[in-house]
Amino acid sequence: MFLISTEQKKQLRQQWLDLIQSLAGSPGQAEKAWGLLDKHYSEPHRSYHNFSHIQALLQHADKMKAEIRDFAVVALAIWFHDIIYDTRASNNELKSAELTGEILSRLEIDVLVIPKVQQCILATARHEVPQFKNQAHDLPLFLDLDIAILGATPDIYQQYSQAIRHEYRWVMAPMYRTGRVKVLKRFAEREKLFFTATMASRFDAQARANLLWETKKLTFF
Repeated sequence: MFLISTEQKKQLRQQWLDLIQSLAGSPGQAEKAWGLLDKHYSEPHRSYHNFSHIQALLQHADKMKAEIRDFAVVALAIWFHDIIYDTRASNNELKSAELTGEILSRLEIDVLVIPKVQQCILATARHEVPQFKNQAHDLPLFLDLDIAILGATPDIYQQYSQAIRHEYRWVMAPMYRTGRVKVLKRFAEREKLFFTATMASRFDAQARANLLWETKKLTFF
């Protein structure tokens, strides 16, 4: 489903090392951090929340670079927002933010950057824009990037839907349908599905069509 090739993983590794170098981070720690990223994002239960997801978000961010005020915060948030992903747990975002703080500290990243990256990660718990002190300016855009998949073409969205189901394969079908429909409706009923005008214009209409399709599929099976 959502996989990357060995060559693409090499390219991702180089992107990671280049990012840390641009931030004057520790080269030795950058290699160690890559090892952790590879370990977590390559976990066998991840059918969607793996390196292909990171790659897609980095590509979206690169296309929107002119609209991003603090690219370092967005890029780091992309790399770390799903580093902890356990479908049986309810505190993945908190654990991801905590681990991110530890890793970025070892990388010697600017102490003013770290909490803003953590804000972005914590905000993915409900995909809403909370009010943080000294809030990351690009937090709304980061959240939009994370759910860009909702506005994918129907064939890609259907693959995404199947991948999410596979990640929750331990959940019995009736319970999964109930829980998934609840999540889909929470997004569909939002007045603004995407927070930024650019992302809304690109993805809102198709995203709402996709959400409706999956909701009907799970409701009238």
